[in-house]
Amino acid sequence: MKKGILFFLCFCLPISTVFAETASQTPLEALQAGYQSFNPDISVIIDTFYHGDNSHDGLNHLFEEMTGFGHAHDHDDHGHHHGVDEGFNLRHLEIMFSAAVDPWFRATAIAAVDIHGAEIEEAHIETTGLPMGLRVKAGKFFSDFGYINAVHAHEWDFVDQPLVFQLLTGDHGINDLGVQVSWLPSLPVYCLFGVELFQGNNEILFDYHGHGYLPEKSGPRAVIGWVKFAPNLPGFHGLLLGGAYGTGTHQEQHGPSGDYNHWLDGDTSFWSVNAVYKYNAPKPYGQGNLTIQGEYFRRKKDITLVRHYNRPELEGNPRIEEQDGYYIQFVYGFKPRWRAGLRWEQVGLTNSITRPTGVKSDYDSSYRLGAMVDFTPSEFSRLRLQANLGQYETDHGSEDVFELKMQWMISMGAHGAHTF
Repeated sequence: MKKGILFFLCFCLPISTVFAETASQTPLEALQAGYQSFNPDISVIIDTFYHGDNSHDGLNHLFEEMTGFGHAHDHDDHGHHHGVDEGFNLRHLEIMFSAAVDPWFRATAIAAVDIHGAEIEEAHIETTGLPMGLRVKAGKFFSDFGYINAVHAHEWDFVDQPLVFQLLTGDHGINDLGVQVSWLPSLPVYCLFGVELFQGNNEILFDYHGHGYLPEKSGPRAVIGWVKFAPNLPGFHGLLLGGAYGTGTHQEQHGPSGDYNHWLDGDTSFWSVNAVYKYNAPKPYGQGNLTIQGEYFRRKKDITLVRHYNRPELEGNPRIEEQDGYYIQFVYGFKPRWRAGLRWEQVGLTNSITRPTGVKSDYDSSYRLGAMVDFTPSEFSRLRLQANLGQYETDHGSEDVFELKMQWMISMGAHGAHTF
């Protein structure tokens, strides 16, 4: 008897409620809507690619050795960049669950699985019914600063991440635990403001250790503010402009082979601007579509040497690093389902390090040119061929590198529309 009552309360009663609220629907439509309300949208994305290059020791090592950007300062620690392997790669298997929980909240959970394991890429709750254009998001998510940081890898127009973001924010961008408050005021044009508080666990921008000689600091340890603006353009044209500023705690510990002998504590700040123009041609399957996209990013690291076993006389002196970079890319649909793209990148226009000894070093810039062509048989699959030619300034001199990439992606299940 109790099992029958429980079955009625958990199954029959919700369905009867759906029927009552959808009296204008047929019984079959109402039943389908009821079942849908119990189940989230689920999608699975497989992103696999081949990579080949002619670098001396591989791209991962090359990025670690780039002057000004190498994160193994004084040739100490390595491993911040995971990058790609020569040959075949599985970027990850992305599994997404998303659903409107009720009239007030929506939840999204995304797991990224690769051959090394699995991690929670995103898991957040956001409001859907706040007044005055306000929205709150909390959990683990990508920061909405700039443009490409919040775009998932399978939505990129090129196989790889722009160089400046890979070097200054890491392979996964700014993706952290925190809360975001955004405001869309009622204006004649689109203007969105946002403030984000993060725990501060990005190992390149906001690295934190909080033990030993490094002071403990409770979270949140990073704050980012941004604005996005879209003027009203006629016809099939669209333009999105943005700017952002962020700052947060940054700590480092270094030494040969992990045997640390000096520690630094301070903060990192950055600012960025971006612009995206799109023309959606009135032709089938993307023919004639044009996208022009660019971003500039500048980082300043201001940290102090708090302890050094070998050079105690330098303790209390600052280490200041300033680096920047930009990219600009063009993607054009030259035939139905076919696109071609060109991307130019440069990092290190500003590239200097002032060490605790007081010595300042200025380094040259590096650049990369990439070209791609892709074919989209349907909205659920894509094939892409890409070639890069770059000149990188490293601790051992300049190195020219050619890369070839072939990518194959498929999507299964419900997948929401991409952002602008």
